[in-house]
Amino acid sequence: MGFSIEKISDFYLLTTDVENIFINEYMPQAPGNYVKVYLYGLLYSQNQSNMTYEKMSHQLGMTEKEMEEAWDYWERMGVIRKKQLGINKYDIEFKQLRSLMYGIGSLPASADENAGSYDKTITSGEEKTPLVNEELKLLLETIEHILGKPLSPHEAKEIYSWTKDLKATKDVILGAVEYCAEKNKKGINYIAKVVRQWTENGFLTEEDVKMHLIELEQRFGTYKKVLQTLGLNRGATEAERQMIDSWFDKMGFNMERVMDACTKGSFISSPNVKYVNKVLENWYEEAKIDGRNVNNKNTVSKADLNKYYDYLRKKAETEAETRKVEVYTKLPEIKEIDEELISLGMNLSRCLLGGKEKEVSDIKKRIAFLEEERAFVMTENNYREDYTDVKYLCEKCNDTGVTEEGNRCSCTKERMGEAEVWQNSNL
Repeated sequence: MGFSIEKISDFYLLTTDVENIFINEYMPQAPGNYVKVYLYGLLYSQNQSNMTYEKMSHQLGMTEKEMEEAWDYWERMGVIRKKQLGINKYDIEFKQLRSLMYGIGSLPASADENAGSYDKTITSGEEKTPLVNEELKLLLETIEHILGKPLSPHEAKEIYSWTKDLKATKDVILGAVEYCAEKNKKGINYIAKVVRQWTENGFLTEEDVKMHLIELEQRFGTYKKVLQTLGLNRGATEAERQMIDSWFDKMGFNMERVMDACTKGSFISSPNVKYVNKVLENWYEEAKIDGRNVNNKNTVSKADLNKYYDYLRKKAETEAETRKVEVYTKLPEIKEIDEELISLGMNLSRCLLGGKEKEVSDIKKRIAFLEEERAFVMTENNYREDYTDVKYLCEKCNDTGVTEEGNRCSCTKERMGEAEVWQNSNL
């Protein structure tokens, strides 16, 4: 027993199949005239009929230029392909959108596009690359299940590009989709950023993803703890997360030191992460200058360090005075020379200000003579020339902690340790 159906010779009495994918994914954002062109062309394509540009233009009430723009648009969208026949001549080939969903690329002309099989080929220029479609199909179906929605052809192409262009593994892609879905971030562009970042970070396996998510969960716990310490009962903003990340990843602080800074910040009138960030930046710079680890607390304050410098200067000056008394007792002529040098120095200043060049020259000669005389007397009596001078520990800053250029002196690192011992011994 055979079956047949009456053939209708007039195709205007037939129906034209329009894929739901086109209606849902492509039609809403397309200009109305472009949709007219697509549907009218689809009518003729499904009935294997020819239509001239002139006649189609007349039927649709559009210019040929407008129709050309419409076909260019649909080709950019990937739903048709222009098959060149010559200069400014081409046929329009309508693509099977369902095959695009899982076949991902353009099919070779020899392929049976009406077949339901996924054993297709991707065409890239002259090269045809076999596609393990069962594996890709399973990946796309798993993603659809995780997201709870069907994928559009555009989304399917994007996911395929992750495997082809980014070299992302299935584990990384599925891990990223699950992570984003849990955050209710189901947009394909958002997921793509996560896949790209993870792949650039060298993630390959499910274990890589799990370890990263554990670290990420710990970091989010850190955000929460920081804000709670500051009395802020909310989630961290993106800017705040970046600042907090920099404390650990760039500056190298541990949790204990961060909590010290947060505790300090909790006492201001309006606690905030920016204040804590400034505290930690200052600590970081101080540690860098001192040459110590940022997590080694500086138990000596600036005020205490300055007190220690004051102590060192007074000590040096007192010791110099003691040596001077010793020399003046044994060598009274040295005292006389020093007193005359002081007097000459005062006169020299007055003459310089008064522009008395001759007097200035005479005073300088006398000073030079007395200095030579002083050096001779000191060495003849077994004293160094500078025996009565003040001996500072650091000649760069004269035990002030600041150089002549106004920079912090390199001796502060050593003085910090000494100041701590000195401070403890004077408690």
